[in-house]
Amino acid sequence: MTKPNWDQLELCHLKYAIAVNDKQGFTNAAAYLEIDQGFLSKQIKWLEKKIGFQIFDRHQRPLKLTDAGNEFLQAARQILHEVEQSIELGQRLSRGEKGRLNIGINTSIANSKLPEILRAFHDKFPEVELILQELASYEQIDKLRNKKIDLGFFHRHNLDNINHNNDNFFSFIPVIQESLVIVLPENHRFARRTSISLAALANEQFILPPNNLLYNLREQINSLCLDAGFKPKVKQEAAWISTVLSLVAGGMGISLLPANVQNLQRHGVIYRSIQGKSPLLELVAVWRSDNVSIILKNFLEVISNLA
Repeated sequence: MTKPNWDQLELCHLKYAIAVNDKQGFTNAAAYLEIDQGFLSKQIKWLEKKIGFQIFDRHQRPLKLTDAGNEFLQAARQILHEVEQSIELGQRLSRGEKGRLNIGINTSIANSKLPEILRAFHDKFPEVELILQELASYEQIDKLRNKKIDLGFFHRHNLDNINHNNDNFFSFIPVIQESLVIVLPENHRFARRTSISLAALANEQFILPPNNLLYNLREQINSLCLDAGFKPKVKQEAAWISTVLSLVAGGMGISLLPANVQNLQRHGVIYRSIQGKSPLLELVAVWRSDNVSIILKNFLEVISNLA
């Protein structure tokens, strides 16, 4: 049997045949399709010749399908349905309404703006899957470089020297600015003060994040303390902010941390502002400049509206 040549067969031929069947004849189908009845009849005859069998039994009134025609139109309906679904899916993907976005987060964004950003984005794009990974800043930068994540949230000072070889490698937008706060055990001798000078902390034992994980934060804390006339005495390092707070609550020392930690409401810990001028830490959303994802664009618009 010679294999049919489908080169000239179009979706409209399937639609024509379905219309003739559904409207029970060429006259009603032509009116429904808003085309000439003679043209419609010729198109159906051409289709039947192309596929090698008759779709309609023209000897019966009203017009009936042949057995082969019945099977053919069932398949034709399924084809048209799948094409429509594919077009709809493609349109939704092109608008960024479906798909996924890989995002790196740190403690600061998680304790501050992240819930608000996630709610706002989900309200607009409920079918987009957001994959969140808790990562240190240097890990986020590495994964951004290697296209393992689409977006990262970390402090702007971590962007220093990143664009040394290519000034346009990363782009960013600001999310929030926050100061540092002093973290004390609730029974500390300075607990009744609303603000404390850094100089008053010169003899305190400090619990701080390690240099290898949060180098720039430690650098800022060291610099701030040196400006106040002392180098912090670090009794213990802890990688996780929750661990730092637990150690402070246990009376092992005090800490200096980004202000977002106040949202954690850790029992046994109190937060006090720094007397005088405190540096502001800027939290930014960072992405590769060559990432043209429409989902990323939509996510950045949500951030911009909330920032």
